[in-house]
This record gives sequence, structure tokens and C-alpha cells, in this order.
Amino acid sequence: MPKTLIIDAHHHWMPEEHYDNPDPLIRTGETVVRQPDRLAIRREGVQLFGPPAMTADMGAQIDEMDRVGVHQAVLHVGCWLDWIDVPAARFINDEMAKVTERFPGRIIPLAHVPALEAGGRRELKRAVLKLGFRGVGINTHISGALLDDKRYHPFYRLVSDLDIPIFVHPSSELPLAHPHGMEQFNLTRNLGRAMDNTINIVRLMLSGTLEKFPKLRFVFTHLGGAWFALRNRLNPSFWDKREQGYFDKFRQRIFIDTAPPFWRPGEIRFAMDMVGEDQVLMGSDFPTIDRLGDAVAIVKAVRASAAAKRKLLGENVASLFPDSGR
Repeated sequence: MPKTLIIDAHHHWMPEEHYDNPDPLIRTGETVVRQPDRLAIRREGVQLFGPPAMTADMGAQIDEMDRVGVHQAVLHVGCWLDWIDVPAARFINDEMAKVTERFPGRIIPLAHVPALEAGGRRELKRAVLKLGFRGVGINTHISGALLDDKRYHPFYRLVSDLDIPIFVHPSSELPLAHPHGMEQFNLTRNLGRAMDNTINIVRLMLSGTLEKFPKLRFVFTHLGGAWFALRNRLNPSFWDKREQGYFDKFRQRIFIDTAPPFWRPGEIRFAMDMVGEDQVLMGSDFPTIDRLGDAVAIVKAVRASAAAKRKLLGENVASLFPDSGR
């Protein structure tokens, strides 16, 4: 094991076949716009998904990881999961298994499934028990159903039985009726997705979902939206008379990553103070955001002890996604 293990907890990939031909899976009213180095899926002028070509080229990604010293990456297909049915999920998982085998020791694979479908749950079981995947990737909602919706309970029971963490990426659009004030200025992504994360974290706690499923562990991207900054503002001991410190009992089951690399080191330090140094993971949003080196450099610049920085750079991810040898 390297002296300082560096693991990117928020790293994107999709199969080359899907990147080259997304059209069969896109929805009514959406269009695919192709550019030399990127494709985009748009609806009424709003960009829902825009992966660069490197997203489908794991070899090029590994080269960049080597260049900046990233040893492993947790792979998530990101917003593309919003368009995935059970057959497409099975294809993604099979292709990720091939990529994982091609680059041994470099990838922490996540299963990708439609979480509300029985076929999706069967595919999750296959991906974990037969392919050896170490977690499951989902998005913040499915057709407006937020993560505390009771329709997720069969999925959560299976995840609990498999004892794997859930990595949550924002969905391509908000579960809010238009106009929601974010249609312009790229706010659907820049602000909306942060709010989507925040709402889901709080609802998982207040709805009783985390109490009903005590083995569930969630990783939320983008520092969990505004959760780390607003948790005291949302203190339910004042607003709905729950006991003081109600959120604290779930502290060790919500993890957040540092993607994208637009934060300042002081903001990451603040997040560590608010949620705990064991709960923050280095993330990059690479290659959607082509700044993998910056993602590492920002974390290295955080004012923290050497032990805490090692946790942030890789040890926390390694503990969350242990190599079980399956």
C-alpha cells in the first residue's frame, strides 16, 4: 500500500457504446447534441447531461490518475443513470466488470440499477455477489420519488443484507415543477443539484428511514450540498421539537465528498468540523470537470493533522469500500 493512499470517491465513467449511441435511451422531448469532444442531452434549452469524450475512455483516465498520483477511483455513471432501464443496467455492470479486470487494483466498482424495480434489485444482487462490486450507485430521485419514499424500502432491505454503501449522485433535473427559478444561468446544475442533495439528506433523517434501516450508509456528492453548512440552522429540536442533537445519531452514516474542485481548503476544513473528519472523502467529478490534479491539491492544502489528511485523501474511502475478496 502506498504511504499516502489517494482515492477519488467521485469519478465518472460510462460504456463507450452508450456514449456513442445514447439515442435509444433518451426520453420524449430530449435531444442529443454532439460536439467533437463532448455530447449533451438537452430539453427545452436546459442541459441535463454533458459528459466529455474521456468519460468513455478509462485508459485515458488511468493515465491522468497516474500523472497526478491517484491510486484508485470509485466509478459512477452520474446523471446517465436517470435514463437507465434494467437491460441497460446489466450492460453497464458487465462493462464495468471488464474495465475493473482490465485495470486491476485501480477501480472500486459500483453497481448501477433502477432501484425501484424488482429487476433492478435482482441485478444489484448479481453485481455484488457474482461480479464482486463493492457498493451501489443511485441518483437523488427517480421520477420525483425522493430517497425517503417508502417505495425504496425493498431496495434498502437488500442493500442492508448485502452490507454495501450507497453512493448518491444528483439527478439530471430537480424534482420541482417549472418554473422553479433555476432554468437560467446554469442554476439547475450549480445550485439545484446542491439543494437536491441537501433535501435528501435531511429527509432521510427526519422521515425515520435511517432508523428503520440502521445498516444503511450513504455517500453524497458535492459536500452534501449545503447540509454541512445548514445542519445547525435545520436543528429539529427547535422546529419540530425532536430531541436536541437528533441529527448527531446519524452522523457516522452520512458521508460527503469534496467534488468538484471549486472549494477552498477552508471550506473543506469547515465541512470536516461540521460532520467529522471520518465522514469527508476526496472527490473530483473527473472527467466531467477536467481538474483531477486540483481536486487532490485542494485537499492537500486543508489545515489538518497528517492523520486527518490521510483519512481525507483515501483512508476513509478504503474503510467504506473494503475489498472483501468476493
